[in-house]
Amino acid sequence: MVETLKNILPVLPETILFFFALLSLPAGVYAAPAKAKQKADRLIYTGMLSAFAVLCLIDVPAGGLSIDFPGFVLDRFALWLKKILLIGGTAALAFASDWLKYKKYSRFEFAPLLAFCMTGMMLVVSARTFLVQFLGLEMMHFPLLFLTAYKRQGERSTEAGTKYVVMVFLSSGLYLFGVSVLYACLGTLDFDRLAAADKRAIMPALLWGLSFIAAGLFLKIGAAPFHSWAADVYEGAPSPVTALFAMLVRLPVIAALARVVLEPFASLTFYWQPVLSAVAVLSVCIGGFGAIVQTNIKRLTAYTVIVLNGFALSALVVRSAVLLQFALTIDLVMLAGMSAVVLSLRIGEELSEEIRVLSGQGQTKPVRGGLFALIFLGLAGAPPFAGFWTRFWLFKETAVSGMIFFSVLLMLGGLLIMYVYLKLIRQMYMVPAKEELSFAPAPMKVVIVLSAMLSAVSFVAAEPLLHAVQAAVMSF
Repeated sequence: MVETLKNILPVLPETILFFFALLSLPAGVYAAPAKAKQKADRLIYTGMLSAFAVLCLIDVPAGGLSIDFPGFVLDRFALWLKKILLIGGTAALAFASDWLKYKKYSRFEFAPLLAFCMTGMMLVVSARTFLVQFLGLEMMHFPLLFLTAYKRQGERSTEAGTKYVVMVFLSSGLYLFGVSVLYACLGTLDFDRLAAADKRAIMPALLWGLSFIAAGLFLKIGAAPFHSWAADVYEGAPSPVTALFAMLVRLPVIAALARVVLEPFASLTFYWQPVLSAVAVLSVCIGGFGAIVQTNIKRLTAYTVIVLNGFALSALVVRSAVLLQFALTIDLVMLAGMSAVVLSLRIGEELSEEIRVLSGQGQTKPVRGGLFALIFLGLAGAPPFAGFWTRFWLFKETAVSGMIFFSVLLMLGGLLIMYVYLKLIRQMYMVPAKEELSFAPAPMKVVIVLSAMLSAVSFVAAEPLLHAVQAAVMSF
């Protein structure tokens, strides 16, 4: 019994969450209609809390914990990511529960779908073979297809769901084609064997396969130039699903890309480093230019995510897993705050998506306006707020690595998104108020306050957090 538990320990958090997701289905189906959603939500909250507690109790050695199946490992890189994924998932479920109540939706399916999606995300970050990675990606994306089109009678939600189906199937097709080329060349999908294989004889075909894998993963996170429908999906999806996209969906996909380029293909730096550099610069610049002209706050969130994807990919360019983890952690907190802002823009009985409703809110609601401004400053990367430290250390690493031109391009692109959010703050304080916003619900208040506080105190908290991340991922 003890030996069996030891063998399944690395996959125990995913097993617990999956078990509670399965348990929530009959609990929702057979409960009274008025209590179905509440019961399902409670079970999923319990599953997330239990999985998080197990992750906190597991002692992960420097080499990581693995099960008999070689494609799965719980190392410190995965451990950190899974913890922040569960924290973000709890916030996303809190957003969704309040939104469903606000919209008077009594259906219970949202929480189980979210739990299945979270299970897939956790599998992806621990995958060390393309087979497990693909299964985790599909387990993550299929529930998202239903969540994106959750408002079945809503035209925008249906359109967003349709576009997301095309994006997911196209990205998966590109990914699988690339994996099939690699398998044909090297006869294995395991990362350790791929790293040890002699790649010189089949280099052109190998690079061809790696290109398709990268294109599929870029499309899944909406990195430029694969971003065409990302803003449409963000706008049309229900607001809590937009929050889920912004906060969490990008994390496991970027982690999957990090494992691919830093483990089996670490020796092919001459190829993937220029590719990642180009995609990073395009994402930062195109995302910044796209954000300037937006009037819908959900579309603005989408272009902000595209910019942040560019900075995260830049951490991979300099081969820094520590900086990548730090950036993803800060991004999660800031985007959670932004998502809470989006979900709190309520005028009477309606949830507004127009940026213009922020006009004058710094004057009429000074506390709320101040908290919003701190979140916007953190996303903008203005010194000394949260996003600034990610970019400061990133620019420092790129400069030390001799990539001065690349660093300058990132800085110029970063100025675009800074301009957008500084203009938004000016609008809150310098433009007369047009509408009176309702009070924000409790889940949004809590997240807005926490996100704003982190943005404000980052000048003293950023370095300790970086050291904590460094200690956590030193085995990667």
